[in-house]
Amino acid sequence: MNGTLQSLRELPLPAPVSYAPQTVGWVFVALLLIVAALVIAWFAWRRHEKSRYRREALIELARIEAKLDDAATRASALAEIAPLIKRTALAAAPRERVAALSGSAWLAYLKQTHGSFDDESGALLYKASYAPREQLAVITLQQARGLVEAARDWIGHHHVEV
Repeated sequence: MNGTLQSLRELPLPAPVSYAPQTVGWVFVALLLIVAALVIAWFAWRRHEKSRYRREALIELARIEAKLDDAATRASALAEIAPLIKRTALAAAPRERVAALSGSAWLAYLKQTHGSFDDESGALLYKASYAPREQLAVITLQQARGLVEAARDWIGHHHVEV
């Protein structure tokens, strides 16, 4: 028995499996996936850059909203909302289509591109654009916040067909 055990040898282990692709097809699949990832990343970056004007407008609107709490600065803050919305619209749409709009045509454009401005917030936007500071002083904080919410909704969600 002793001689039988000595003649036994350890079984050889197989060679390690390679992680390299065994066929050319897998190389093409890997290249295709890399190209697809790069294209998706490029489109995502482009979309992010195209919506920069929205982010900047929302930051500006937050600065304006912070001034609404103080009754002394509320009138000047309200007067800043309409120009902000106009600049945002000019950044998104062709100048020929937006620049000359005012009054009811402007409100119709805002409703058409997203519809967040109802009659009350539209009238308040019109008043904030053209009324003297004394008339803006009577606007309540709740009304002012409603206008800011309508502006925030429009800035964040408007769609302009070019």
